[in-house]
Amino acid sequence: MRIRILGKYWTFRFVPNLGKNRGTCGHPESPEKQILVGQGLRGEALLEVVIHEVLHAANWHLDEEFVTEFASDVARILRHKQIWKRITDGEESK
Repeated sequence: MRIRILGKYWTFRFVPNLGKNRGTCGHPESPEKQILVGQGLRGEALLEVVIHEVLHAANWHLDEEFVTEFASDVARILRHKQIWKRITDGEESK
């Protein structure tokens, strides 16, 4: 699918094998920018990886440790029952 992050377009794909990685993000200046996520991921792990890779796309120069910790924290917050219920009970995404 095609997604837009800070005015730049990326190809977002689920792929079967990323080796030891759960996701990857190509350089934002690449003409064929891609975000790849392991197709076997589900639940909070998937949410965390998507946040992680999108954050890399938004700011390529952020420290890997910061991106990892931030994505983990945001995924955990969004999965709180009170928040997740409101997210999933809303109107269907486009």
